Amino acid sequence: MFEAAVEATRFSDRNVYDQSELLREWAPAKDLQVTLGSFISAAECQVIHRRLVRAVFFIELVKADVTSTKYDVRWAERFPEGDPRIATFDQCCEIYEKICRQIHELLNDEVFRTEFALVVRWGLSPHEIPLDYETKNARPIHSTANLSVLRDPNYSRLLRIRRSLLDPTLNPDFQLFVGIFDKIRVKSYLTDRALTGGYKTNREKRWEAHPASPQFAYRRDCLAIELCLIEQLIHFESFPPGTIRYLEAEGLINPERKVARCPVTLDPLDFELLAQEVADPTFGRSAYQVGHLNPLKAGEGEEFRHAPANISWITEDGNRIQGHLTLKETRELLLRISRNYEALIASGEISPP
Repeated sequence: MFEAAVEATRFSDRNVYDQSELLREWAPAKDLQVTLGSFISAAECQVIHRRLVRAVFFIELVKADVTSTKYDVRWAERFPEGDPRIATFDQCCEIYEKICRQIHELLNDEVFRTEFALVVRWGLSPHEIPLDYETKNARPIHSTANLSVLRDPNYSRLLRIRRSLLDPTLNPDFQLFVGIFDKIRVKSYLTDRALTGGYKTNREKRWEAHPASPQFAYRRDCLAIELCLIEQLIHFESFPPGTIRYLEAEGLINPERKVARCPVTLDPLDFELLAQEVADPTFGRSAYQVGHLNPLKAGEGEEFRHAPANISWITEDGNRIQGHLTLKETRELLLRISRNYEALIASGEISPP
């Protein structure tokens, strides 16, 4: 049934759910569903089941022509031989059983229950579920020993910040933030378009990219990047002060007032300009973008990872100036240009503007 689902013209996890009654009747899954049903709705229980099955049994692999991704099962024949992401159907069943039991046990904790309900209601994508790999170096990476439920206090804070900004009963500007979060989601969770090199990518989930690819990132890193970009956003000039006061009162952000700046031009970033662009976008143009401070292909060290310390909002001018350079190389270039400019003005060889 899973294999037929990925061969359909359009993959549908709803159809998979409708056809997977036997899986839902398996004791570990049934026990989990009963417990979930004690504090979330039947519709939300279905969402959890669909996301769990999607995470365990399926993967979105980039197509051979690198134009987009296509769903496949973890035991698909189109995996290259020896690919560490491969798992047999039986191995996926073992993972599914382990995760069902692990979530079921964690639901005894009231804090986890609250957090798990927020995942359903305020997840940014239809596949969000707190599962992550322990290490990308495991062979295979998709195994019972290497995949576990993610517990991270910052993830819980992120979910509550999402609710504060996206819930229409809490934020009258929620529709604006829906557009902003869509921009953040793409940059946080999906791979860049890489048409050359050994690992071609184009909008895969980063934790489903080949673990040796520079585009790979753990789910926990992607969640941390989203939180980082939101915290930067809150420090934009003209960010709604009422929203800041609410987030501070809820203990979701620090009361720091440092203005966010473009890492290249050092110009302050303005929330009103971003809001105008989101409300009335111009194709191919964006005054504010999200970029890596050091390109992922520029080196092998930690500073070249898809991680919070290596990502920032950046102006269109800053992105154009930086190009393929690291942030250090970009700033050295700007200093050299400035020194040359000042020297030539002082010697009279060129005139000031």
